Amino acid sequence: MSKTLTGFNVSFTVHSSEHLPEKNGEQMYADDVAEEVRDVVRAAVYEWYGQRGRDLLACEPDVG
Repeated sequence: MSKTLTGFNVSFTVHSSEHLPEKNGEQMYADDVAEEVRDVVRAAVYEWYGQRGRDLLACEPDVG
């Protein structure tokens, strides 16, 4: 079996900064939301890798 490097992208659109939630009493910015989304996706991928991905992937995923 040969090893193949592959990947995918996750994108989102912030419709209006007026609708962004507050965090710790302060209005969030789109960059804050992007960081939170990255953290959630990263955690989900690593959780999946720990449960099933080790059987399917040649090495640990690189989530950036």
